Amino acid sequence: MRLIAFSIILFSFVFQGFGQSTAYVTGRVTDIDNYPIELANVVVENTQAGTSTNYTGKYKIIVPANIDVVIYFSTVGYERQKHTVNLKPGERKRLDVQLEMTAEKLEEIEVAEERKRYSTVFHINPRTLDQLPDVTGSVEGLVKTMPGVSSNNELSNQYSVRGGNYDENLIYVNGVEIYRPFLVRSGQQEGFSFLNSDMVANLSFSAGGFEAEYGDKMSSVLDIQYKEPVGWGGSVKAGLMGGAATVWGGSKNHRLTQITSFRYKKSGYILNTLETSGDYNPTFSDIQTYITYDLTENLEIGFIGNYSNNEYRFIPSNRETDFGLVNNALRLKVYFEGQEVDQFITSQGAFIVNYKPTDDFSLLWSASAFLSSEAETFDILGEYWLNQVDSNLGSSTFGDSVGSLSVGSYLDHARNYLNAVVYNFGHKGNYSVANHDFKWGIKWQVEDISDEISEWMMLDSAGYSLPPDGNTTDVFTDSIATLFETRRFSNSLYSNRFTAFLQDTWNTQIDSTQLYVTGGLRAQYWDFNKQLLISPRATIAIKPMWQKDWLFRLAGGVYYQPPFYKEVFDKYGNINYDIKAQESYHLVAGADYNFKAWRRPFKFVTELYYKKLKNLIPYSVDNLRIIYEGDNNADGYAAGIDMKITGEFVKGVDSWLSVSVMQTEEDLKNDSYVVTNTQGVESVVYPGSIYRPADQRVTVNLFFQDYFPGNPTWKVHLNMVYGSGLPFGPPNSPRYTATGRMPAYRRVDIGMSKSLISSDRTYENRKGPVKWFKDFWIGVEVFNLFDINNTISYTWVRDVYNREYAVPNYLTSRLFNVKLQAKF
Repeated sequence: MRLIAFSIILFSFVFQGFGQSTAYVTGRVTDIDNYPIELANVVVENTQAGTSTNYTGKYKIIVPANIDVVIYFSTVGYERQKHTVNLKPGERKRLDVQLEMTAEKLEEIEVAEERKRYSTVFHINPRTLDQLPDVTGSVEGLVKTMPGVSSNNELSNQYSVRGGNYDENLIYVNGVEIYRPFLVRSGQQEGFSFLNSDMVANLSFSAGGFEAEYGDKMSSVLDIQYKEPVGWGGSVKAGLMGGAATVWGGSKNHRLTQITSFRYKKSGYILNTLETSGDYNPTFSDIQTYITYDLTENLEIGFIGNYSNNEYRFIPSNRETDFGLVNNALRLKVYFEGQEVDQFITSQGAFIVNYKPTDDFSLLWSASAFLSSEAETFDILGEYWLNQVDSNLGSSTFGDSVGSLSVGSYLDHARNYLNAVVYNFGHKGNYSVANHDFKWGIKWQVEDISDEISEWMMLDSAGYSLPPDGNTTDVFTDSIATLFETRRFSNSLYSNRFTAFLQDTWNTQIDSTQLYVTGGLRAQYWDFNKQLLISPRATIAIKPMWQKDWLFRLAGGVYYQPPFYKEVFDKYGNINYDIKAQESYHLVAGADYNFKAWRRPFKFVTELYYKKLKNLIPYSVDNLRIIYEGDNNADGYAAGIDMKITGEFVKGVDSWLSVSVMQTEEDLKNDSYVVTNTQGVESVVYPGSIYRPADQRVTVNLFFQDYFPGNPTWKVHLNMVYGSGLPFGPPNSPRYTATGRMPAYRRVDIGMSKSLISSDRTYENRKGPVKWFKDFWIGVEVFNLFDINNTISYTWVRDVYNREYAVPNYLTSRLFNVKLQAKF
């Protein structure tokens, strides 16, 4: 509260009345698709008066009163516009401008990015979202192509960054932190993420070493700004897996703006390419809106709202999986009974008040709430046969099952429910003076979460129930049903969380070297464990005035991640009241280089990093589900290098290649086992450091765009992913037994599109319905072009002799998709 009072007092000193011989023009500069244009020039003719737009495209300029004033709006790659105004003394006028691209394609200059080079948070072009061939069609699909980011599941929006798990990533939309459902265990269930690609105006991402203004997670931050449109319009998308409709517009005086989008998806089309056959009936839908209203030229209120209903229904019938080696080919055949019915209903809303009396001073207040009601229910009986397959090419029974290794069944049951309410109130401020840029913020958050978990699995082989530890000597009977795995508990957690930060960015020039320094402190207190955390963070960037355009960065800091909900409990639901925050100490050294090749612009970025990890909460991963051990029982590290080159490999369109090499390990405390040698002498073995679950050593992402020579309306988009294998081990076993490696994740998706109507080209003689469209294109996509079987997890089959077989669960096969998009 003191900081808010300080903000108001500070405003009273900063804001002063202006003279009556002048007037004011404010507004927003965007392109015809409502993407904001940053650093566009706004200049008054025949005067020295001028300004530039900020990252949201907004500007404010003082003009003479009582005369005709000509204002020019211009930036590289767009047609210049001029507007004439004649205002009374003290009058304020709103003037929004949409710039059109030049007919002749100019060399792309990333001026907007130049201002952000000193930070570890870098800009991603959101226009690429429409071209990226991706199963989910989400914003996260684009993030997965960035250096340091890895994902081995095309059905999911989740990703890991530099050895972290899915829960270690921050996501913001217009400064509001976004949450996701808790009970989702597979990509088939997940549905839509909150982020709507049709509403995104700006997209920024950091894989580590980010500033104190961002929250308390150990791995990454994704910061998104939604569009504030200046004119009416809309778009429609449709494909074989669903579609979306978006409408945007505003009032005549431009004080009111809104953008609203509805999405619908039935992913049964792609799920039918999975190895398990059955009746897939998933239905995912959501509606989202962003509304702003300018009460005055300096005061804006906004609302973001989202409602999502993701339902997953599945009745499996059978599965057949071939695996093993050439000289030991195996086949698992399973027949199913039962069904799965899941529902995830989430909603999130936020009110935002933004007060900006001057270009150098702004205050923001926000109130947001997140609600989630989740249910996961299934009863599935599987009867399986594990057979040897004849792999002799000259045999008359080649490819047939020739011997039975195991016959059994399993019954999988779950009745899991969760309800969550998270709401918060926050304040942020920004004040720039001289060569300093101060930022501060405070937030109070309340979390009320409860769940009821009841799930078990009975594993049977040849009529006998197998115990979880595999010890068949104690329980080996056909009259006692022993559950192989069981989790049954009910918990709730109500808590308050308080956070605050203070940050300053200072820039200066020393001789011929430009220097940027950002330093800040972040504090958090959680009343559940009574832990107060202080996180110092700093970034130094140096840009020498060399002939070649290099910039060097060094960032570091302390990144605490307090438990949220799942981390507080172990796999059996026991609560740990002494749980502490996980700790990550980042050191990131980076450089980027802007250069030209073939007379086209290119950019090379690299970061070398080391993260020291303390008080880790060990966990295991099954598909998307993370199960924590509920104790700060490990220390570890993550180290690696990320590289990315972006540029016009083909003239006029951007492509990029990302390469990451990383290793992450952890040392669990007090883990050991006893071995007995041939003489019967026992000794204790301490495993030491072991691979963390997200230890994906090598990741390569390629996004490549091309067009037909002489006909740029035909375009081709290629997305290639390679990720080395992740660690895995048998279920219900100590972590140090996870010494196996999944096969590498390899996938190529390709798309081809034809632009039938484009806003870049003029059509003077349009007639009929065509005249209403700005853009219209149709595309064809091939997912998993080479039909590679990628493994997401394993089904473990055990025979009565306690031999275990890891049967891979494969992801989707090759699939064709047709989609179209129209903008009007």
